[in-house]
Amino acid sequence: MPRSSSSTSAAEALYALATASARSVVVVGTAKNAGKTTAFNALRAVARRRGTVVAVTSIGRDGEPSDALDAQPKPRVRLDAGTLVALPAGLVPRSPALALLGRGQESALGTLMFARAMVPTTCEIAGPPTARAMRATIDRLCALGDGPVLVDGAIDRIAPLAGGDDAIVVATGAASGSTVARVAQVAADTVARLTLPGRDAARERATVVRIAGALDARDAEELLHGSPDVTVVVDDPTRIAVRGAVFAALLAFVDLRCERPLRVVACTTSPVGREGTLPARALVDAVARATGLPTFDVVADLTGGAGD
Repeated sequence: MPRSSSSTSAAEALYALATASARSVVVVGTAKNAGKTTAFNALRAVARRRGTVVAVTSIGRDGEPSDALDAQPKPRVRLDAGTLVALPAGLVPRSPALALLGRGQESALGTLMFARAMVPTTCEIAGPPTARAMRATIDRLCALGDGPVLVDGAIDRIAPLAGGDDAIVVATGAASGSTVARVAQVAADTVARLTLPGRDAARERATVVRIAGALDARDAEELLHGSPDVTVVVDDPTRIAVRGAVFAALLAFVDLRCERPLRVVACTTSPVGREGTLPARALVDAVARATGLPTFDVVADLTGGAGD
């Protein structure tokens, strides 16, 4: 529903949902320029209005003025006073804006530093290079403060969150397709993959096949030409390397599960793309229907799903 029917904004509703039972919230995108950093910044803005001190970091690199590949402008990351942050030494601003609190893993941009913003400042952020180090970084930020840890994520690098209580928000939009239907389908496929159910011994079929590493196109072809009375188990949802129709066929044919599930709680939408703008209301509703998840447009202040 639009905000006019409720005193709670879309961004506030997303924040409440994502932080209800998780200390860390990770925003990932279905495509480049899908509104991921916009959703990330909206969550930080809600925390600021609530007087909640958050911690932030990134899986990847974010907050640069323009994209390194296409030179398009990107949303900046502005830290409010008190914000905890993990970033490489090479990105620490040349000013007294950040008070350093400790050191972490090494990265390509230097040693990861834990810091607190003493005054409002704008900077780039980046996280550690490995899954294990990212898990340790999130845990360290949780220990340094009482508020939630907000992570500007990458959809192919969230394996360290598998099996945890971290909340994942999937950002999608016109960057993923030129029509509302196409964007909704991409979102549905992504959510179906990321919400792969955990292993359940009571529901396992006659044969259990454990896939070590990634489940790729060759594995999928062999499984689709075999018996359907099979439970296929991967380590976590990010190990599924097939997409689209192949993934949908596999999901319908065998019992596909994982050892360490992820917890996807919501979607966000961005109707603006390089080739045009999609209708915001229709996009929110379509993505909510396709994914079965509460869906929010934090710019247009629209919500869909969850009883809407």
